[in-house]
Amino acid sequence: MVADIVGNRTLKSMWNETVTYYKSNLFLKYISVDDHVSCYTYAEFDRLVKQAANLFLDIGIGKGTFVALHLHNKPEYLICWLALAQVGAVSVPINEHFQLSESRYILEKCEIDVVITEPRRLDLYLNHFEELRLKTIILTDGACSDSRVIPFYSAIEAQPDTLKKETDITAEDTAVILFTSGTTKNPKGAIYTHCNVVYGAVFHAAQIGMTTKDAFLTAMPCYHMDFQEMAASPVICSGSTLIMVEHYSARRFWRQVCEHKATLTDTMSIMNRTMMLQPVQPWEKEHCIRQIYFSMGLSTAEKEAFEERFNVRLLNSYGMTETVTSVTLVPLYGEQNWPSVGRPALSYNFKIIDGQGNTLPPNTEGEICIQGIPGRTLVKGYYKDEEATRRLLDEDGWLHSGDWGYLDKDGWLFFLGRCGHLIKRSGENISCAEVECTLTSHPSVADAAVVGIPDPIRDQAVKAFVQLTESARLSAEELIAYCEEHLSRFKVPTIVEFVDSFPRTATGKIKKNLLLKQNSTDS
Repeated sequence: MVADIVGNRTLKSMWNETVTYYKSNLFLKYISVDDHVSCYTYAEFDRLVKQAANLFLDIGIGKGTFVALHLHNKPEYLICWLALAQVGAVSVPINEHFQLSESRYILEKCEIDVVITEPRRLDLYLNHFEELRLKTIILTDGACSDSRVIPFYSAIEAQPDTLKKETDITAEDTAVILFTSGTTKNPKGAIYTHCNVVYGAVFHAAQIGMTTKDAFLTAMPCYHMDFQEMAASPVICSGSTLIMVEHYSARRFWRQVCEHKATLTDTMSIMNRTMMLQPVQPWEKEHCIRQIYFSMGLSTAEKEAFEERFNVRLLNSYGMTETVTSVTLVPLYGEQNWPSVGRPALSYNFKIIDGQGNTLPPNTEGEICIQGIPGRTLVKGYYKDEEATRRLLDEDGWLHSGDWGYLDKDGWLFFLGRCGHLIKRSGENISCAEVECTLTSHPSVADAAVVGIPDPIRDQAVKAFVQLTESARLSAEELIAYCEEHLSRFKVPTIVEFVDSFPRTATGKIKKNLLLKQNSTDS
């Protein structure tokens, strides 16, 4: 028999084991936008998890059932995520900002007929119930008299707090499908096995030195890998406390860190920058933070200013949804070699390749590739997308990241940027193709090209170059309003420039590199 760090553990068994040993420990401290705090021990939260699991069993949700969770940060997300794992169902989180067309794509792709959502999204699903071929909507809070809707809390009240039926679940079974925007119009569904979830939990807890006595504060959205694998799963693995913030606020975030005695937290560059814009407070350095898990994007001056002001250390890292966890992280102690994102972590190998797939020598720029085990240390692939899976994972287990960087002679990785037409805005990935398709769907737009341009706060801003049809009259404000009706807020262009024509290749493709060069010259 050959075993690894996970073995046949699952999200279900990991949760149940932690509840057994740490039932009286504080599991969740939830901070709402109005600063109301809700607290649950592991035992208290487990009661809700088991009751929800029994409700799911009663309505026919079982092993292999795909269920969508269209929620923002709230305890009910965690309850349902863990409860679905108890019955062997597959969680499919949906970005809280997604509108009808974006949500429809995911529901149809995964053949989902049960959606767990909240009042703010209820009308979206009720108004299109038949069109989306739904069977049931579970409403996490509030009341609804519609027979197609099951009010969550009133439905679980009568349920027992022990599981009615045990389901045989293995580490190889699918636990979660995380949809991530790529360089194509539609998002791709990364397949997370139970092994992936547990591996990410055990691995990241060790990476950042998390113990049972820690309190990890996060404002990362629950539908992201950053929340699931960088916060919630490691907390459960270690029996520590998760401090879950409903929505990030630059004005309140560091006060929350201090007041709630967080020992660990995570940030993105937009968070660091917006916190630096707040007035300096005399109590800012009076905190319990040991270190901040951080995901690149700051200049040296910005990093040093942040660390000095808040008396903290940023742990630079590199990872992506498809790698399950951070596959590099600078050491907890000693030299960080900034701006490196760290050395390859245990159980991963790295190489840099050129366009022909040749391995490049140290200090030579190319595509970052990571070798691991699909389904265990890397995702299994993309759901119902064999072509994209082949592009992601080769037959030797190398994951082709689509990111640009280099390794130095000592094995430190330096991340240089993302390849392809992908915009990174406030931590969200935006497909240029998706925004372009929305723009060109307007009857007055002949063609459009979307690019990311530098933004000192949000990493990148979305700029649209638009060519109108002959004799059309359309303002930038009207076009932005049109996009707001069809896209999530973070995808809407902030800058629109009208052009008479586009520079094109021989095959008619727009030369975006020339548009970017022109934008750089203009600025």
